[in-house]
Amino acid sequence: MPNLPFSLDEHLGRQARLRRTLKEQGFDAMLVFAQESHFWLTGYDTGGFVYFQCAVVTTDERPIVLLTRRPDLLQARQTSMIEDIRIWWDAEDANPARDLKAILEELGLAGKRIAVELNTHGLTGWNLWRLQKTLNGFCTLDNDDHMIRRMRLIKSPAEIAYVRKAAALLDRSLEAVIATARPGVMDASLTAAYLKVVLEGGGDMPPNAPLFNSGPRAVYGRGVSQPRILEPVDQILVEYPVAYRRYNAKTEWMIVLGPVSDRQKYMYDAARETLERMTVIARPGTSLGEIFDVHADGLDKAGFRAHRYGATGYSLGATFAPTSMDVPPMIYSGNPTQCQPGMILFYHVMIGDSDTGYAMGVGHTLLVTDGAPEVLTALPDELTVIT
Repeated sequence: MPNLPFSLDEHLGRQARLRRTLKEQGFDAMLVFAQESHFWLTGYDTGGFVYFQCAVVTTDERPIVLLTRRPDLLQARQTSMIEDIRIWWDAEDANPARDLKAILEELGLAGKRIAVELNTHGLTGWNLWRLQKTLNGFCTLDNDDHMIRRMRLIKSPAEIAYVRKAAALLDRSLEAVIATARPGVMDASLTAAYLKVVLEGGGDMPPNAPLFNSGPRAVYGRGVSQPRILEPVDQILVEYPVAYRRYNAKTEWMIVLGPVSDRQKYMYDAARETLERMTVIARPGTSLGEIFDVHADGLDKAGFRAHRYGATGYSLGATFAPTSMDVPPMIYSGNPTQCQPGMILFYHVMIGDSDTGYAMGVGHTLLVTDGAPEVLTALPDELTVIT
């Protein structure tokens, strides 16, 4: 029996739900390319999706067929409930889309309408081009419209339990990061401190590189290369995921070395108050667009309109490289998606003031419940200032 992340019944229930939805929307089958979809549906856990890997799910009860490369064969057998595994072989003229077409023909899907999972790093533009060229005239391919992603938005109790474990590791790792931050220390040492806690605590490698941006780079919204030595007066913007069994929790925080300026303290107060206002309204029926509006209102009134982002968070769940953002949905203006119990969201309020060079960021992971939201990751009570 493979080592499945969830009970067999839970995996089978998800597959049955997918088949029903495909039928309701007039599809005969689905081509699954997203690795997190493979994991959620069958337990399959690998990094081999970056080449060409596809699971064929039909609307009837026939078993799922997986097409993958030879290095992933044993993992597919031992981490998933998939039994019918086909291999495409590396060659100068290899075209796995041809192998996939043979599978579809065998399954009687010629002339049928098939959903394709498009919004995924598991289907590159080149592979989509090969897929379309190979299947042109054979069947009708159509956009899946985030079908499985929408199903994964509401987490089961077992999924929430994994996120809780990730959140507990995250809280311990943030304590270690703060304890490591000192003048003369390389900012990459904070990354090492975080990873040591997570990996020794039973967590996974993060699906994306963490962000420990110090000094003038703290205003950036993405990580950069080349570590930097922390100075007596400095700032470090911290944002990173912690994954447990591929399920993520996230945090965002600011560490200031030396005396904190009145301007940066004002930025912290505005960001923290805005985060709290966003959090209390995360209840069933509130739209993600309304949450963004609170974010925008808080920063605009504080004078940071020119420095705020166009989105203020997103859904979290099981993801694989290169991102911990399990989107859609994202929290942006006008998003009609409503909060529902079982959704897990990452909220963050980031201010990168390009005029002054000061940065500020606060963020946490929360669970939407039937009532008030449950914040899963802790932040210090006050801005971290190390003198």
